[in-house]
Amino acid sequence: MIKLKSFKIDDWNYLKKWISSESELVRFAGQIFTFPIDKKQVELYLSEPNRTVFKIENENNETIGIAEISIPEDNVAKLARILIGEKSLRGKGIGTELIHKLTEYGFNNLKKERIILNVYTWNIGAIKCYEKVGFLKTDKPIKHVKVGNENWVTIEMEKKLLANNDKRNTTPK
Repeated sequence: MIKLKSFKIDDWNYLKKWISSESELVRFAGQIFTFPIDKKQVELYLSEPNRTVFKIENENNETIGIAEISIPEDNVAKLARILIGEKSLRGKGIGTELIHKLTEYGFNNLKKERIILNVYTWNIGAIKCYEKVGFLKTDKPIKHVKVGNENWVTIEMEKKLLANNDKRNTTPK
């Protein structure tokens, strides 16, 4: 069982520990940071008022990851910068639990009708995780990001709030 806690500036050292290359940084954060990540960049990142950043803790209160939810438009929340930092914990279902918790937060706490995220097309594990929670690919135009000599392609995925007897339902059809 994981818990979402507020990510504070003192937690930035986890990012420094977990991200050891430019490609890992771009995979996690897109292009909002430059490598190597430093405290000043994280302070600026955390100062954005429409962004809520969580640290992910396990049942032993150990920080194992980070995730963000932001408000890009009225009825939409966006998940971003999702990372299970401890590599030994990846592929064990924690990501699915995290995406489920973030989606519930967006629908129930933020009262949004749609949750979106972007993912690189080569990140099959993440795409399968998002699909398990009910996300579907959208028709939004694909974006290209140059990382070193490689061209990474991103797609948008979404999950919409489903109404069922006026109750919030986060289960896909």
